[in-house]
Amino acid sequence: ERIVVDPITRIEGHLRIEAQMDGNRIAQAYSSGTMVRGIEIILRGRDPRDAWHFVQRICGVCTTVHALASVRSVEDALSLEIPLNAQLIRNLVQGIHCLHDHIVHFYHLHALDWVDIVSALKADTTKTAQLADNVSNAPVGGTASYKQVQQRLQTFVDSGQLGPFSNAYWGHSAYKLPPEANLMAAAHYIEALRLQARTARLHAIFGAKNPHLQSLVVGGVTSVRDLRPDRIAEFLYIT
Repeated sequence: ERIVVDPITRIEGHLRIEAQMDGNRIAQAYSSGTMVRGIEIILRGRDPRDAWHFVQRICGVCTTVHALASVRSVEDALSLEIPLNAQLIRNLVQGIHCLHDHIVHFYHLHALDWVDIVSALKADTTKTAQLADNVSNAPVGGTASYKQVQQRLQTFVDSGQLGPFSNAYWGHSAYKLPPEANLMAAAHYIEALRLQARTARLHAIFGAKNPHLQSLVVGGVTSVRDLRPDRIAEFLYIT
């Protein structure tokens, strides 16, 4: 028997996995990916100073790094040295983007594929709080907090509308986490949604928008007028 999963979802790009089965054992496995996204074709004949606008759209998550790599390559080709303040702004935007990217990828594109949401409804919330204390010193959590999360999950499950988790194999033996770990992970997922919104707002302060920033230019940044005390204070406040 041959099993084909095409495409593999929750990644940016196209991946195909084939597994040749020998009973319940995978005898051979193959993977293949499509590397050409067409960006190179789109850029043909265009002004190099505009390239970064296009290349960052190769992904809806890891956007800013593509834009910065593109604009820096043009600056290197022209031997341009950008002003210090412009470099500082770029560093801030890139740092926040890195944080946003990790939150989105780990929690919202990947982590809950390993979590049994229904199992979390059976968790002991006190034991969940103790487990959380053992793995993290985060200020959020506690028995009362996990009870609230459990109630939200119960409403979610009772509605029968599980959204992106509707195709999961609830109760399958492949789920290795105990109910308390499942509840903790689900709570982290929900908290990460709030943190994702905060990082997106931070990214937009000096990047103009999220996810695809608009404040770069060959030679520096266009957000010079945003270097005001109130905008800087807003950035510091959100962080």
